[in-house]
Amino acid sequence: MKKVFVAGGTGFIGPHLMRAFLARGFEVEALVRHPTKKDRLPPGARPVLGDPLRPGPWQEVCASAQVVVNLVGANIFSRWTPAYKRLIKESRVEATRQIVSSLPKGTVLLNASAVGFYGADRGEEEITEESSPGKDFLAQVCQEWEKEALEGEKRGIRVCLMRFGIVLGSDGGALKKMLLPFKLGLGGPLGSGEQWFPWIHIGDLCEAACFLAEKNSLKGPFNFVSPGIVRQKEFVKALAKVLKRPAVFPVPKLALKFIFGELAELFLGGVKARPQKLLEAGFRFRFPDIEQALKNLLKISSS
Repeated sequence: MKKVFVAGGTGFIGPHLMRAFLARGFEVEALVRHPTKKDRLPPGARPVLGDPLRPGPWQEVCASAQVVVNLVGANIFSRWTPAYKRLIKESRVEATRQIVSSLPKGTVLLNASAVGFYGADRGEEEITEESSPGKDFLAQVCQEWEKEALEGEKRGIRVCLMRFGIVLGSDGGALKKMLLPFKLGLGGPLGSGEQWFPWIHIGDLCEAACFLAEKNSLKGPFNFVSPGIVRQKEFVKALAKVLKRPAVFPVPKLALKFIFGELAELFLGGVKARPQKLLEAGFRFRFPDIEQALKNLLKISSS
């Protein structure tokens, strides 16, 4: 039986991903920093206590897995003080360094990243995995993060970089935060709403990660975004339609900047990213359409 080791698995994405690997017959072990977080793991996943930012016995367990998934990183959705920006970068870079240093030749490393690699706003430019990196803070973080992961190639590790778009799931992430205002009829586009909204259904994310783990010929960066990309106002319209609520209250640009500071650029910008390499490799998305994806996540009938 193959073993997968997941670091950073107690957040929103991790439990979904572990369930997908368990369903495929993998043995799943997950790094847990605090014993109180063991309850966040799905049934069948074995907790391994340790701090991903520091060497420890957990690295021996990590080294015994055929597939390692690295999702470690401080939540970016907080006000970006200078100290918090350091935490955002250091948590990702140092955890990746510790993981890579423990892995033997032949391991598969699925390392999280983000379409933020390309910058917060690329306008109407078509973005693929071959596109140039951005220059803003998150783009620089992603570049350093990925560089640390790619050090594994020197050790004979197959490295796949998962550049996540906005991950949609009913139990966490951006969608969960949006549901209450929309249900109250207070939803609306952010800023102009013309910015591109690169999204992916959590189920497609998990399937794509398993796909990369099992395809030995695949390596390098992959855009984890739906081929059915929409503008932010189109996403808002689809969510309002699915919830049968109005969406007539746009959030002004100045209000976002006042509330979120530098982080507001993420909401006001957009990247027209395409999942070119996944499609070329033969991966099929179950949820390429935003309205059908939302209906599935919110368990709303298509009738």
